[in-house]
Amino acid sequence: MNWKRFTAYSGSALALTVAGAAYVWSCGPEPDPYDYYTTLFNPNLAEKPGFEPFYYTALADHYAAEIPEQTLNLQEWGAFFKGKVNEKDLTEFIYTYTRPQMAVLYNHIEKNQPLQLPDSVQQNGLTQYFLASKDRETLGYFMYAKQCEPHSSPGDYWEVPKRDSATMMRLAKNGMQLYRAAQNENIRERYAFQSVRMSHYAGNYTQALQYYDSLAAPLKSESLIHYRTLALKAGSLMRTGKKAQSAYLFSQIFDKVPSQRKLAFLNLKWANVYENSVLQLCKTPYERGTVTAMYALRQADYHPQGLEQTYAQDPKHPLLEVLLSREIAKLEENYMTGLLGKESGQIHNYWYSSEFGPEKVERLRDLAGRFATEGKVKEPALFHIAGAYLSYMLRDYKATRASLAAAQNLPARPGVKDQFEVVKLLLTIAEQPRFDAPFEQALLPSLKWLDAKLPKKERNYWYDPAPETLTGDYYSRFYRNLMDFIIAPRYAQQNDLARKALALSVRDRVNPYQYYWQYVSAQDFIRDSLPTGTMIALYNGRKARNLSDFEKYLYQNLALKENELGEAVAISYVRHHNFPDAVEWFRRSGSTRATEAALRPQFRDYGIEESDSMRQPISELQFAEKMVSLEKDMKKQKVNPETYFEYANGLFSISYYGTSYHLTVNYRPSTDWWNPSYDNTPWLKEYFGCYRAETFYKKAADASSDPEFKAKALYLAARCAQKHLPYSDDMEWHLQAIRNNPYFPELHGQFKNTQFYQETVKECGYLRDFAKAQKP
Repeated sequence: MNWKRFTAYSGSALALTVAGAAYVWSCGPEPDPYDYYTTLFNPNLAEKPGFEPFYYTALADHYAAEIPEQTLNLQEWGAFFKGKVNEKDLTEFIYTYTRPQMAVLYNHIEKNQPLQLPDSVQQNGLTQYFLASKDRETLGYFMYAKQCEPHSSPGDYWEVPKRDSATMMRLAKNGMQLYRAAQNENIRERYAFQSVRMSHYAGNYTQALQYYDSLAAPLKSESLIHYRTLALKAGSLMRTGKKAQSAYLFSQIFDKVPSQRKLAFLNLKWANVYENSVLQLCKTPYERGTVTAMYALRQADYHPQGLEQTYAQDPKHPLLEVLLSREIAKLEENYMTGLLGKESGQIHNYWYSSEFGPEKVERLRDLAGRFATEGKVKEPALFHIAGAYLSYMLRDYKATRASLAAAQNLPARPGVKDQFEVVKLLLTIAEQPRFDAPFEQALLPSLKWLDAKLPKKERNYWYDPAPETLTGDYYSRFYRNLMDFIIAPRYAQQNDLARKALALSVRDRVNPYQYYWQYVSAQDFIRDSLPTGTMIALYNGRKARNLSDFEKYLYQNLALKENELGEAVAISYVRHHNFPDAVEWFRRSGSTRATEAALRPQFRDYGIEESDSMRQPISELQFAEKMVSLEKDMKKQKVNPETYFEYANGLFSISYYGTSYHLTVNYRPSTDWWNPSYDNTPWLKEYFGCYRAETFYKKAADASSDPEFKAKALYLAARCAQKHLPYSDDMEWHLQAIRNNPYFPELHGQFKNTQFYQETVKECGYLRDFAKAQKP
């Protein structure tokens, strides 16, 4: 809810792109403004509701939706009619019926004229109320309000609406007259509101102030309409140059009326006056606390001073809890996310401000601890728990324990007690040297407790979530982040990749990521990253009879069904060129992927196979069976060169560069390339380096006496060799590639007169450059 949204979307975009940032900028949907950094602390712990729009996010103007004004207005009308009319009928009558329809009803009551109205209008509960009560005063107000309605739009940010000021001033004067005739004070208050509003929107601010003083001010009220009228007075004061008085009134409206808080906050900004000028007008410490808090809420950057200033004015002010939540969120965004990313390895090079170091966390922790210890705040337990979490951020577990101990026996609301349990859980995990079976069993109740906290329905909003959804959404994010950044990495550190895969499966079940570049789903992690043996362990583990309760809980969330996991095992065997075992697992679990070009030579690096364009596809089982058959043929005493050639085609096609790479991996990055480190991992060595494909193309060439065939085989071997040729940054890569390619000399020297060479040299820039560099 600040200007930082613009800088986050524009100025930071380049830094995020270069650094490998956590969310997509240039294409695809926008990042989620409530889930773009790693949060572990509930932002929704303020006791007083209605300030949810002012929680922290850098990517939206406001964090959550404001309580709709219509909701509060209907509540007041419901009370006015003493609960005799339901909300649906009130809404229809007040917001949808026209003035002529109301006039028919009025004339029927006053003059006994025929009630010529649609049945739906006649049967409305408020219509029936007026027919029974003969309350022409209230009905007359509704008719007058309908006259004012077309002139009451405040316009938008970009264009001032055209006003019929003469008509509006006549309506304002009429409202004053009706005010004086009205007997009911609530109706008089609404006439005062309309008179002030018509004058204000007509641009007659002096008259609006006069109407306020003569009509609204004498009425002592705390209603929505009272504060809406006060907002019009505040706006008129601003327009007449009395900006400090205007800001002061807007601070009162901000405090009192949930549906007017965004408006009041924006107008405080527009007033553009010094904070001290407004503080001088305040009458109580509470009012001064409201003003200091509102100015603190304007700060997009780290601003613990706002907490200190509000605490100094009124230690029990409800906005103190909102300010605490905001500062913790800023530290999570700019400090904690980077720390967790580095510790877990889940996010690399996360962009965050280098200005945020542990000293800022320490300062906020010391403030929270002081406020809690002094005992002046309304709920010391919350500030102790916040201090404990900030100590956890600093990895000061001794201080975390001390703060939790201080909070443990203090009175606290249920949500605050739940946050105590969250921080306690984080500390327990952090202090556990190793995840063993006893610890897992002790951890299970906490995980089930988190399950119970998850929202019952999927999120159905984008911007401005409903306030009542915020806590459920927090637990969804917390549980996911706990699994992703804490529990799964701990299993990885213990070299227990099966448990990591299961933890990631829980993560994805709880709350899948939406917009993270570097996010890898549990399914993709299992399919593309797990060793074959670990996949088999997962496959067998799911059916084991002696699972612990914790293991049963994890396996209930396993991302792949039995046949899907079995197929993943088979694909892993294909990835490792173990085709006999692949065939066995495909026959057990089935094969859902297909190919058409896998056994044909690929002379260019372009395109992939689209399943809907295959004319004669073969299943991956059939592909593996064919590779097994070719391997058997290659063990014979005399091998047909075509056998080597076809086998090499199969190997190349399932490499990174092949049209059938999808038979090997689930996800293929579009910007990756071979580097020497990949040679340390056997399947990556072949996937990016194509060493075995090169070997069999060379065997095919050596076994053949046909010049055209030999030229093709040597050229394809050269293509494979090119994939793992070393190069340096100080020389154009293609020059180095053609100089070092071991097959170009033979191909050019012995086969340049073949038809294949003559056609290929026209299309292959590498070969053409090599040929040009040779001496005549």
